[in-house]
Amino acid sequence: MRMKDLVEATGLSRTTIHHYLREGLLPPARKTAANAAVYGREHAERLDLIRGLRTEELGPFPLEAVRSILQLVDDGMDPELAVSLTALPGRRMGSSAAGASECLSAADVAGAAGASVTTVRRLIDAGLLIGRPETGSRSEVFDAADVELVRLYAELLEATDLTVEDVSPVAELIAEIVRYEAVLARVAVSEKPEREHARILRLVSRSMRAVHTYLLVRSALYGTAAAS
Repeated sequence: MRMKDLVEATGLSRTTIHHYLREGLLPPARKTAANAAVYGREHAERLDLIRGLRTEELGPFPLEAVRSILQLVDDGMDPELAVSLTALPGRRMGSSAAGASECLSAADVAGAAGASVTTVRRLIDAGLLIGRPETGSRSEVFDAADVELVRLYAELLEATDLTVEDVSPVAELIAEIVRYEAVLARVAVSEKPEREHARILRLVSRSMRAVHTYLLVRSALYGTAAAS
């Protein structure tokens, strides 16, 4: 499609689209002549996601936070999960300090959180702390959100008689939910035109995140009361 078609498909102005292109948030267009370019469905889908991140639909997020979220999405992360990760306590996007705090080792996380390296390793092994693969290496790296979570884990374990092993079933249950929702997403798009897949997958993801929050809160408030 030409630029005018992209404008019509996304509802964004030509100026806005060119701005996102200059910022590197969109893949380059395919040049057909010195002053002509062709855009694909991937450009429209990307712009739809950016618009959601910049508005109340998913955000609003500043441009640098959008860039960070898109990087997570390009690494294979679900957009809604990338948004949720961005909103975690301790996660700071779009600043020079953030860059330094997003490639931490397990030892760095332990030191920053005031926990032992052994505890951090046990949390990783239990699936309660999940880093991202480091490019060109088999090791994982962590960020400020992981530090905050380890701090919470350490506080919980210190204040109670709970152990990492007591908490680890939560990670197993969450992993099972993620696997099931991946199947649910495939079923949701199976009979739909390909052009609608991205929108439907985002809808499924956003709905399931809302369901998680709703059921957790309602179960804690009323489920426990009913059980007692």
